[in-house]
Amino acid sequence: MQQAWFILGASGFLGGQFVAYLKTQNIPVVTDRVEITDLAALRVAFTKHKPTVVVNFAGVRAYPNIDWCETHKAETALVNVAGPINVAIASQEVGAYCIQIASGCVYSGGVEHEFTESDVPNFFGSFYSRMRVAMQSALAELPVLQARIRMPLSAVPHPRNLLDKIVGYTKVVSVPNSVTVIEDLWPALVQLADKKPVGILNLTNGGYVTHQQLLEAYKEIVDPSHTYEAITVDQLHTITVAQRSNCILSNVKAAGLGIVLPELTPEKLRQLMENYRAAKPAA
Repeated sequence: MQQAWFILGASGFLGGQFVAYLKTQNIPVVTDRVEITDLAALRVAFTKHKPTVVVNFAGVRAYPNIDWCETHKAETALVNVAGPINVAIASQEVGAYCIQIASGCVYSGGVEHEFTESDVPNFFGSFYSRMRVAMQSALAELPVLQARIRMPLSAVPHPRNLLDKIVGYTKVVSVPNSVTVIEDLWPALVQLADKKPVGILNLTNGGYVTHQQLLEAYKEIVDPSHTYEAITVDQLHTITVAQRSNCILSNVKAAGLGIVLPELTPEKLRQLMENYRAAKPAA
């Protein structure tokens, strides 16, 4: 039987691109807007459409960045913690497999340690991250897949694309981080819907990159006139309200399920930049 997908947050950067991908695969998809903070509304929508898979991309907009969450704590907690719990409950009630898009921004560490799904969170420097820790703990008690991504990177220009974000900064901190190339994430989610694992699963590309590597590739291929200033993490903390997570996530568990997002080789980054240049609107 063909699966029917219900995508929450379908109007956003990630949700919108995933919906487009599902349509290219001729997979039936429902994109009705439903407030995830409204459990009754979720129950009505899921009962009506009878999805076999539910994916929740919805979250607070946190504009222009996660510092927003520091002054909007009630809304952040409601949408980023209570919302996913509601989605999980409503999904379970109709027998749908639930995938929650989660975040790896719950760790802090260097290249010497790749954080696994069983590692206890060690980063609490922002309200955004603390709420991600709270969500992770709550959903661990429910039959949900927490698909944990990091710094979503895409060949499609968008304000929420990691590349667009760092290009927009005049001062950039550059330390190694895992990233998730979202064009590689989409087929992985479809595979996972067939396998139906639950619990936490890191979904990042192999290897890691620094912001400086991304920006140098951007300068070489997209915009040679781009300039930026590299700063330290300590200097960054004097600019931002909340601290930022930097970490490398392990891909071993995903590989054990047959889910492998390609290595972030120089060649792959070059191809991504070339695709981004082709998709970027003319100035």
